[in-house]
Amino acid sequence: MNYGEVLERLVGWAAQTDSVRAVILTGSGANGDDHPLSDRDVELYATDPDDLADEESWWSGLGEVLVVERLEDEDSGYPTRLIYYAGGKLDFTLIPAEDLSTIEYDRPFRVLLDKDGHAPDPDSVSTPRGELPDEEEFEECVHWGYAAALMCAKAVVREELWSAKLRDQDLKEELLRIIEWDHLARYGTAHDTRYLGIGMSSWMDSDIRDELNECWGHFPADDTVKALRHTIDLFARLATRAGSGLGLRPFNHDRLRREIDAILALREIPVHS
Repeated sequence: MNYGEVLERLVGWAAQTDSVRAVILTGSGANGDDHPLSDRDVELYATDPDDLADEESWWSGLGEVLVVERLEDEDSGYPTRLIYYAGGKLDFTLIPAEDLSTIEYDRPFRVLLDKDGHAPDPDSVSTPRGELPDEEEFEECVHWGYAAALMCAKAVVREELWSAKLRDQDLKEELLRIIEWDHLARYGTAHDTRYLGIGMSSWMDSDIRDELNECWGHFPADDTVKALRHTIDLFARLATRAGSGLGLRPFNHDRLRREIDAILALREIPVHS
């Protein structure tokens, strides 16, 4: 997919569509990322975003459509349309036009169309800053992480290996939160940890990246258990360090380790019906 040509066609359509008031390019594409697998994130500011969400003609002709995800942005609730084309992908966020004058960006963006002159200046981008958790949020993360670890261990013992992998993924989500907070606590909130682990080689310490190599395993139970133990060890160590750096109450990680070990020990005990 030739993104330059596609965006030109999209802007041409938007210019002729009265309900669309602005088109803004965000994400890596706005920052000059020309990786062949990079997608394009496009915000469409419209007088009635729901009408756009119900209509397919404005995006269906931009390329050969393979699959579509019709979602909502988890933070704002704005409708989104993630369109997978042959050779490319466009992520559309549909936003009420009245929100344009108050929108703030903390990452590079490009104004492709602004009919009313309400778009912010691309030079006004603020420096992204991470947010440190309070004690309640940190405790929630630790509890959710260990809840997932406990359920993963139980699933392995019960030979529910698919379920074990799903709970392992839940644990990994909490581990990433801990890793981000650990870096913010040590390097300051200006340290850009991005999201979903994106760009981890540029912001995550190399020793942690090395340890992550042991935190994923193959499908069999033995491999899953090995990866689970490595994940728990890393989770506990970083949560302890981050919690201490944030001045939070210590958590009894050893007690959870013992409980998980006790569950996993049942793998060696025959179960009689």
